[in-house]
Amino acid sequence: MVKHNHNWNDVLTVIEVTDKGMRRATNQDSSVVVLQNDEMGYNQRGHLFVVCDGMGAHAAGELASGDAVEHIPHHYLVYQELSPPEALKKAIIKTNSEIHRKGEENPDFHNMGTTCSSILLLPQGIICGHVGDSRVYRQRGKVIEQLTFDHSLQWELKAKGGDVENVPSNVITRSLGPNAEVEVDLEGPFPVQDGDAYLICSDGLSGEVSDAEIGTAMALLAPEEAAQFLLDLANLRGGPDNITIIIVKVHGQQYVTDLQTAEPLVIGKSTQPAKPLHPTVLVTSIVLGLAGLLMLLINPIIGFGALTGGIVTALVGLALGRNGVETGQTLNPDFRFGNGPHNKFECLPNQQIMQSLGQTANEIRKLAQQHPNKFNWGPFDEAFVESTEQIQSGKFAEAFANISKAITYIMNEFRK
Repeated sequence: MVKHNHNWNDVLTVIEVTDKGMRRATNQDSSVVVLQNDEMGYNQRGHLFVVCDGMGAHAAGELASGDAVEHIPHHYLVYQELSPPEALKKAIIKTNSEIHRKGEENPDFHNMGTTCSSILLLPQGIICGHVGDSRVYRQRGKVIEQLTFDHSLQWELKAKGGDVENVPSNVITRSLGPNAEVEVDLEGPFPVQDGDAYLICSDGLSGEVSDAEIGTAMALLAPEEAAQFLLDLANLRGGPDNITIIIVKVHGQQYVTDLQTAEPLVIGKSTQPAKPLHPTVLVTSIVLGLAGLLMLLINPIIGFGALTGGIVTALVGLALGRNGVETGQTLNPDFRFGNGPHNKFECLPNQQIMQSLGQTANEIRKLAQQHPNKFNWGPFDEAFVESTEQIQSGKFAEAFANISKAITYIMNEFRK
């Protein structure tokens, strides 16, 4: 397991964790966090967070996701002339071309690919750039929302009103790499509020842990504790896939979206080329200049005035020609790319959530009977018993905190 904690001036907490899971020999997930160094950089390009889940035989999936988290930030920062959402979309498309080319050139990497779920934290709000079935969630208060649409066969059929009862959930319809071209979803901007928490994850988490459980962990636990608990819970439920999680938590007002002061996003921004100096202006400035020089010998006052007029005419003409005309569509404050959020759940600890966690904890307790002396079960049993009593009393928040503590503790024992 790999864990990174990023803090930016104590107003933003970022936790990044990844694990190969319980059944995979390697970790084909990749992630990256790109924080700007100062306020000016943030205002212009924002902070970028990316999770990619690789696919392919041999080391192809690992290579594809690794290339994605390396190239997407690079291209995004290169496309300075584009607005942030346009630059992010173009960066993902460019990265798709590079991964596809590498797959075509080497038979071992043929058809390699990767999902890509990313968020930009900007003064205008959150922008998501998305391909595949990795996900972006927003937890706000008692609600968790999925901001991205799964590009999976199941989701695509469901959106068209089809029957998905026997459709496997892991068949994806879109990814970076396999095809020369890719369609990238943009979602947002979603205004940011104080206390918002955003989670990006590969399907190693969302496949084993429900949205309500994810939201409850984000609502009740500190970001580092929530990330660790969710990773451990996914592993305890089989951990069939690699698991990667980035949690971004906003504290205070610095990152709260203020549409009154935030500069509007401009899409399709371009500058028309500067026009050359108009011949009439050129001739006028030359005539006035020559006349001024001649008149200096006869009448210095008139001559000086004419010479000055020629110089001013030339300067004005140059200024008008040099300034190109900027064009583009300025987005209204209520404009949104995409149709997100696509799912919404309450994230309050309730009887159903606690029963689900209790089943997982009971499976762990069976190990205690098989290996009574191999691990120190005391703290686990204490927290588990206390959570059971709290559930019976209807104290679900306290019970959730205890059972998460028990699960994280015993998984740490297993890792030892």
